[in-house]
Amino acid sequence: MPMPTKPLSLEITSEMDEYIRARSTDLRVATTCEGPLIFSVRISPPKATDHVIVVGERKVYISAVQAPYIKTIDASMLPRCAIEKKRK
Repeated sequence: MPMPTKPLSLEITSEMDEYIRARSTDLRVATTCEGPLIFSVRISPPKATDHVIVVGERKVYISAVQAPYIKTIDASMLPRCAIEKKRK
């Protein structure tokens, strides 16, 4: 199944833009019990139905389930472990 081609209209906060560009892997916004969270593709591999946006040299895959509801990629999408690491 091909990846969706309809462009997403969403914003990325400057904090998350920096976060995404600083990662060593592409990322994916996935559905979790805590809502949409952003993970490395090593933890949450992309699916053929994901939407893709490019941030610098990184790709961000966005779950087709989450895509219609996401207006902004912001720090609320960071898993707790990433937030704890950032504070140190």
